[in-house]
Amino acid sequence: MAVLDINNLPACEEEIDFSDLEKKFAIPEQEETLENVVFVDNLPIVDEEKEAKLVKVVMSALSKFGKVKENGVHMPMEDVKGKMTSKGYMFVEYETAEQGQAAVRGLNGYKFTKTTILLATRFMDIEKYSEVDDVYHAPPAEPYVEREHLRSWLADESGRDQFAVYAGRDLTVYWNEAMLAAESIMGRPDWTETHVQWSPLGSYMCTFHRQGLVLWGGASWTKLKRFVHLGVRVGDFSPSERYLVTWSSEPISVEAVNQVLGEGNEHHNPYTSSDEGHTTCVWDAYTGRLMRSFPPIKAEDGRQAKPSWSQFKWSPSERYFARMTPDTDLAIYDVETMELVDKKRMKVPGIQDFAWCPHTIIDSRTNQPKPEMIAFWTPEDGNLPARVSLISVPSKTLVRTKNLFNVHTCALHWHPQGQMLCVRVQRYTKSRKSQFTNLEIFRTNERDVPVDVIELKDSAVIFEWEPVSDNYRFAIVHSDDPNPPPMNASRMATATVKTSVSFYAFERQGKLVQKEGFKLLKTLGGKNTTNLKWSPQGRHIVLATLRTISACPLEFYDVDFDQAAATKSGDAGDAITLLETREHYGVTDLDWDPTGRFVTSGASSWRHTMENGYALWDFKGQLLNKLTVDRFKQLIWRPRPRSLLTEEQKRDVRRNLKDYSKEFDEQDERKVHAADAELMTQRRRLITEWESWRERVDAMLQDETEEALSSGYILPAMADNEDFVVDELVEEILEEKEEIIN
Repeated sequence: MAVLDINNLPACEEEIDFSDLEKKFAIPEQEETLENVVFVDNLPIVDEEKEAKLVKVVMSALSKFGKVKENGVHMPMEDVKGKMTSKGYMFVEYETAEQGQAAVRGLNGYKFTKTTILLATRFMDIEKYSEVDDVYHAPPAEPYVEREHLRSWLADESGRDQFAVYAGRDLTVYWNEAMLAAESIMGRPDWTETHVQWSPLGSYMCTFHRQGLVLWGGASWTKLKRFVHLGVRVGDFSPSERYLVTWSSEPISVEAVNQVLGEGNEHHNPYTSSDEGHTTCVWDAYTGRLMRSFPPIKAEDGRQAKPSWSQFKWSPSERYFARMTPDTDLAIYDVETMELVDKKRMKVPGIQDFAWCPHTIIDSRTNQPKPEMIAFWTPEDGNLPARVSLISVPSKTLVRTKNLFNVHTCALHWHPQGQMLCVRVQRYTKSRKSQFTNLEIFRTNERDVPVDVIELKDSAVIFEWEPVSDNYRFAIVHSDDPNPPPMNASRMATATVKTSVSFYAFERQGKLVQKEGFKLLKTLGGKNTTNLKWSPQGRHIVLATLRTISACPLEFYDVDFDQAAATKSGDAGDAITLLETREHYGVTDLDWDPTGRFVTSGASSWRHTMENGYALWDFKGQLLNKLTVDRFKQLIWRPRPRSLLTEEQKRDVRRNLKDYSKEFDEQDERKVHAADAELMTQRRRLITEWESWRERVDAMLQDETEEALSSGYILPAMADNEDFVVDELVEEILEEKEEIIN
């Protein structure tokens, strides 16, 4: 600014000279760039008449990744035999370079038609690619770096399982020891911020942080992958751990992620402007690549629907995944293209819930796998009844449907082997003043999918299939009081409800069975059971009263214990036997280990602050260990992958189980003796150290006394010529006996 004369000031602001400031702080002219231009190749070649139609179709795909500038699409044409035709490519100009980059990532490899796959690249990269040497030069070989085996824990000599304990700020992984205290493997403070989770086959341990989700694994527990998703709440793997889905209540913001990554690391940001506002992400768990993000689910009225988990459910083959918009439609996606199957949603008015068949079913007639199936249900609407439907994927053809009346709600329960589907139907009575339950069981592995109906007089609140059984056994918890007990602020029930537990099994038609179907085996009445857990290997089950203040029993049952009584009476229910009844005060969680040999019950500080900790039981209900852990939150077992043994090898193991048991019992006994011997050695060492210290102190005291006397020091009693008494203690060992306690 020019120097102002105090005696000759400008009359108004317009007369002030700002030329020097304007020159100093002038905004430099931005250099024009073509970073926002995308080159799209491999388009269909059309003439002038179809040019506008092709551009319109392509624009529908281009607009998904950002806003295309006005007149920002240019498709060159050429004269071919007197007719103008396209050259098979076009240039697209987006408003920002980020949108252009998102278009390259989304359009490259995009299946435009059945026979056309688009190729996309940045315009600025064309020159770089054109300068590539026509002669291939192999890149220098990188040194091989051996990675740790992600399933190394399965090679443990003792065949032990692992579990993770999250308490306070500390997360620790342990080896489970049947007869001894658990052995710590790895523990860190602040290893996770909210909770911990294992992948379905146990290959990864997931920790959750403000910045995102981290996968850990291998023998040294190294960080394998990091997925940047701010405020991530939950994660969900596909069945074979190939893909990972994360969800956060915070909408994605590219700028916020850049701030977290720090200056200079923006190239590590997996998001572009096309991901802005989305909340759910699908990742490649092997490479860490973001495959696609999805916006929040919106209800029919346009408002954001209440989030539910898991939002995406996977087919057993991982080829498809799906999510539902309540009351509106079902969206099924192809994993390879990350696009909708048939490029459209499946309209299902009123849809409330759906579930994939968890296992591929083999057709008994052709010995070929059947198409994958989805089951869903819709409620009553006016004169239209409620309906349960099964469809095959990807054809979306109807496999089976059944109409239901007076329906309040339904729950879908697939058998783990996929051969049975139980629909737990909560129905109104004719007066509509009370409710009862019907179990509609679809036999999906049989022709025309027959349905068995089990009518109950009261309401079933819990249903669970036995994971491994030849007769499709299941257990239910039912009560004549459908109203749940009142809860306190921590979601702990302040009272219990009287319940019953019933067991059912499928009986095939034969000499003793005239009509095949599901039969009631046994009903256990007078319970207050709120949950039940089958062993992963079947046969054993625990009935528990969880998250209640007034009662906390654990009942251990063997459903095949007394086969002699069942054979004698002809009633399979007589084999169901109570093995043990235990209590764990304040129990909130119950879980089996993968082998079905051990059960853990936990009292989590997430629910209450009284006597937090966990207990380890064997399958018979014998208490093996109980620990009180300050601010204990979570204990989860590490899953095991599917066994590689054939059925014949498994039968061979069962036949020779007694021989194996002797060897394992000897190993356990040696381990216990080794622990006892180590304890005795430690005690002997402590006694030896104590005796050595005593000898040193006695010798030192004797030397100091003699030195004092030789220097003329006179004791007070000697100075007064008075007699004094010196007490001398003499210890004599009469007998010493050593006993090793087993």
